[in-house]
Amino acid sequence: MRGISQPLVAAVAMAAILATGRTTRGENLADAWSIALRVNAGLQSQQDLTLAQGFNLRAAKSSRWPTVRTFTFNSFLTATPGFSSRSFFGSSSTGTGAGGTGTGAAAGSLGAASGIPSTLPILGPGQLDLPVSLTFASIPLYTGGRLLRNIDAADAQIGAQKSEEVRTAMDLRLTVAEAYVGVLRAQKNLEVARSSVEQLTAFARDVGNRREQGLAIRSEDLAAQVSLANARLAEIQTRTALEAAWATYNRYVCRPLTARVDLEELTALPIKADWARMAEEAMREIPIASTENEQEVDELTMKAISSRPELIGLAQQARAYANQAEATRGGVRPQVGFSMAFIWLGNNNMIPQGIGAATFYADWTITDSGATRRRANAIQQQERATLRRRADTAADIALQVRTRWLDLVQARKRVPVAKLAIIQAEENINVITDRYRQQLSTYTEVLDAETRRVQSLNNFYNAVYDESLANFRLHRAVGDL
Repeated sequence: MRGISQPLVAAVAMAAILATGRTTRGENLADAWSIALRVNAGLQSQQDLTLAQGFNLRAAKSSRWPTVRTFTFNSFLTATPGFSSRSFFGSSSTGTGAGGTGTGAAAGSLGAASGIPSTLPILGPGQLDLPVSLTFASIPLYTGGRLLRNIDAADAQIGAQKSEEVRTAMDLRLTVAEAYVGVLRAQKNLEVARSSVEQLTAFARDVGNRREQGLAIRSEDLAAQVSLANARLAEIQTRTALEAAWATYNRYVCRPLTARVDLEELTALPIKADWARMAEEAMREIPIASTENEQEVDELTMKAISSRPELIGLAQQARAYANQAEATRGGVRPQVGFSMAFIWLGNNNMIPQGIGAATFYADWTITDSGATRRRANAIQQQERATLRRRADTAADIALQVRTRWLDLVQARKRVPVAKLAIIQAEENINVITDRYRQQLSTYTEVLDAETRRVQSLNNFYNAVYDESLANFRLHRAVGDL
């Protein structure tokens, strides 16, 4: 039960395939994982989102530093603006005459007497445009914690996104492992189907020869032919299943769906083993809820709680909400800053045309009728909801770990029992076939023995690959796949 920490590619020494290993190295699961992690678009999408959150964090940090802006424009005028000299210098005579005042005449006489024109230009002589440029730099000095909390929130968001990227990578590894095992399983199922066709073809030929010799009747020949036809149908189905398994595997390693490569087996079966003894041990009533087993499950559960990216991501998300709520509250606290500005006015009559200014400013929202406080409370409520969801997810993870562990225990017990059944089924069909040739058994016994042989082979391969899958799924549940 302590094999969970061993390398995944080795899996379990007990779980294996019959001795049909290849002499040359093929593609193994580590190769498949490396390819998938490099080319999978779904994972690349999560990596891009992580980069985006990194830019958000840098943007939040940049808000603490000075901001420099410039605003420039040029206005084109239809006439040169001016102002009345009378409104500036006043009038020395306001005499009135019969039927009206003499103000206009007096102003004119004033201008004529003093040499001052009646209209003074605001801009330079004949100037019909007004260029203006405003450049200023500002830096926040105190924001009530708003900037710092925004930085902390952005940092928590990038932590949550990194956890999502890790979760996507682990899910991808598990998906590739399932597809990899699916191809191996389909290949073995096809081998079993072909062996059944070969076995039943030989049996049908024997029955045909016996019938020619008058030792078999028509029904025996028909039964053999029907069984052979069913075996051929099963071969067609398993061949199609293998095609589908290859397409699924190739999809996750981004190859053409019809591509084929040599895949290495995950495990190797001992050449010599006491399968009868091992099967007997597997069938013993060993209490699952033993102290040792419960200790192992507890250790795996604690490891899962501390390392699962889903829980880490939810914790980071809750931290982001907490900081966002505090940053929102900072919006109604005093905002103090310092700014410097330079104004240039393209007025030819102005001296100087450029003016500099330095300003300390304070902005304090005394009250907004509780709007900011309520927005902060809403964000804080999202934090509480996220923490509750994390607690619920942790309970689900504990259940996952126990379920996957039980699946692995079951699969490990099935392997030696299924292997022993193969040995017995092979011996049984050899005995029954020999007895049939000696006319000591019937054709139905031969066909039943072949059915049991095929079933035992399928049961064995299913047990072997189910153990591999259970091992991968347990690692995924623990969070170290």
